[in-house]
Amino acid sequence: MLANANDIANYPGFPGGISGQELARRFEDQFNSFQIEILRDEILTANYTDGEFRLKGNMDTYNCHFLVVATGTIPIIPDNCSMELRKKGLVHFDISRIRPARGKNIGIIGAGDAAFDYSLSLAENDNKVIIFNRSDKIKALKVLTEKVFINKNIKYFENTSLKSLGINAGKGLHAIFNSTPSNRKYSLDYLIFATGRKPADGFFHESLRGDMHRLLSEHRLYLIGDIINGPYRQVSVAVGDGVKIAMEIFRNESNQ
Repeated sequence: MLANANDIANYPGFPGGISGQELARRFEDQFNSFQIEILRDEILTANYTDGEFRLKGNMDTYNCHFLVVATGTIPIIPDNCSMELRKKGLVHFDISRIRPARGKNIGIIGAGDAAFDYSLSLAENDNKVIIFNRSDKIKALKVLTEKVFINKNIKYFENTSLKSLGINAGKGLHAIFNSTPSNRKYSLDYLIFATGRKPADGFFHESLRGDMHRLLSEHRLYLIGDIINGPYRQVSVAVGDGVKIAMEIFRNESNQ
């Protein structure tokens, strides 16, 4: 999610703001300086048995005495968003895959920080962006809203909800939205749903879920960042979580 951010204005040390991509690059550079081993695998199941966590991945199985989960969030998939549209790359839930797009017509459904921030990033490449708000309430920060409303490449419509979505005969999408006074049809190259996210915790085994409270209280299991912080999805909050838990584990182990 950090790499999707157009501008981060509230991270300490960058009074003029910094792009999410640049901040992520700096994090990576600092991380690499410690020569920490990285294993790239998708964890399918996490369980706890015989005093150890057992993580089953696509590539291998891993055991550990402490488990810090910082898996963030995943998008909530709307009912009217078919798998076919996602596989064809026409519908997205962030801008990571279409950030290089140029000269396209792109729709974004949502009214929060993510929707407005995505629109600003995509508008930089001469894309024509339309934000569809399902209500008349804007949830985005004022600084984002002000930037959107003065950007000539971004249009904003409120009280507009998606009625149907399909593939054009040529290419791209045709989307019909309910709006006042009548339905309107739009031809789009891409459509982004920025309509909510949920914790990425689907890999927890049922037995681990049942034992989670005890493992958390015993400081064996740690949940940090967006997976646990609800609406407070800020990079500074997630970083603070990580530093705090690292110190806690170190202190507890040093006192053994």
